[in-house]
Amino acid sequence: MSYIIVLPEGFLTSEVRAKSITRELYNITAPLAVQQEYQKDGTVFGVITHPDGIQHALQVDLSYVIPVHPQATIEKLVSLFPELNETERFNLASYVLNNKEFPFAHIVPSTTTVRDYDYMVENGWFNPEV
Repeated sequence: MSYIIVLPEGFLTSEVRAKSITRELYNITAPLAVQQEYQKDGTVFGVITHPDGIQHALQVDLSYVIPVHPQATIEKLVSLFPELNETERFNLASYVLNNKEFPFAHIVPSTTTVRDYDYMVENGWFNPEV
């Protein structure tokens, strides 16, 4: 398992942004317009909270394949990455919408650092003795 620490952006806290990202990833597979009631809270990855209660991270599987629904839109997902320039945003949207499925690793922004379990332990996210 890998981890992506989600930083706050603008008015979005780390928690809100992390939960929004995993929710919008889910919406690629099951857009809101076609979701059943049981899917209204669906996510792709879990969100973990640092003991400080402020920092949050996505618990990700980089090889996880995300199916793309024909009615998928990704404007909300792309908007959650203001650090991407216009070309990167366009490339991300084009890649997702022109594939029937894709491994999650293929859309992780180049500015993102993926962490392993050991890093998370060393930085206080987990207590390995529990």
